[in-house]
Amino acid sequence: MNQLRKQSTFYQKMAAQAKLSAYYTDQEHCQSIAELLEFPEEAEVCVLEPAIGDAEAVRTVTGREKNKNIHIFGVELNSETAEAVLSADGVEECIWGDFLTDVLIGQGDFSFCFSNPPYGEIDGCRLEVRFIKKIIPCLADGAVMVYVIPDYVAKEERFLEEWCEAFHTEKMFRFRDKEYKKWKQVVIIGRRTKESCTSEKNLLKGQFSTSGILQELPMHFSGKKVPVYPSNRKDITEFTAKHFNEERIRKGLAGSPLEKMVLERIIPKPFISDQLNRPPIMPNQGQLYLMAVAGAGQGMVGSSANRDLHLQRGIVKKAEDNNVYEENGQMYLSVQHYTKIIFNILENDGTRHQL
Repeated sequence: MNQLRKQSTFYQKMAAQAKLSAYYTDQEHCQSIAELLEFPEEAEVCVLEPAIGDAEAVRTVTGREKNKNIHIFGVELNSETAEAVLSADGVEECIWGDFLTDVLIGQGDFSFCFSNPPYGEIDGCRLEVRFIKKIIPCLADGAVMVYVIPDYVAKEERFLEEWCEAFHTEKMFRFRDKEYKKWKQVVIIGRRTKESCTSEKNLLKGQFSTSGILQELPMHFSGKKVPVYPSNRKDITEFTAKHFNEERIRKGLAGSPLEKMVLERIIPKPFISDQLNRPPIMPNQGQLYLMAVAGAGQGMVGSSANRDLHLQRGIVKKAEDNNVYEENGQMYLSVQHYTKIIFNILENDGTRHQL
């Protein structure tokens, strides 16, 4: 079965580019961001990464190499990258698809999110704004959000409205000069709150408007870190693609103890007469009734090789015959109730027979 997918022209272009090159967050800056955060050492933390790439950025930011309690859930637009990243240490799941349209994620399940979303615009709205709107419902109250975006987006009214409605800003920095010149990137760290923080909007807008005001991301941070709260992997209620990924299911079943059981369920069994060692005897009326009730003799019959493949199904219906007759000058109605057995045969050319 071929999977049907509908993507915008922008995402089709992005997916094509991803096969040739990938634009991931600079690892040196990821390490610096990691020093701003404090993850619990003994408790689990479930991490959302909606544009995971090769997973190296989020693994560095969360310190997954040292902290085995970090559980990463990602989404990746390129199918080959999504498949490869599943083997990365700490990645629990990676969905292939468009984070904005192709995934189903439970609300309030994650206590940390790192995202460096794709930059661009669709239908007059920045992708960075679309991403943050989709991310917000996935985060628990008190969750930490680390967002890497261009400064010219960070100071836009639409972005600031979304951000300040959902997050209290903990820290913000611009990338160091060499990297900043490439994409004008800033990192903004916020804590999810149910209380609006719109009073911070003008302050943030002023700082993002002039890059000189915004402090450069320190190489090594020694101040107060932003604590990340625990979240349990068993509490992830939903994290799946909207589209059935047949190829991934097939690969996952290969060699699994479930493989035989699943194949038996989804592949029609041969018609029972194929297994007989002698020619079948035409069943009588009682036997036909039992066969129809039990479901025997129905399903795919024949084979493509013999060019006699057809669908056969037996059913049992209640029926009645009405008979009017005269006796001793009186008219009588006789009603006979009985069970009617019908076998429907649909041949491969569409011809239907009823026996």
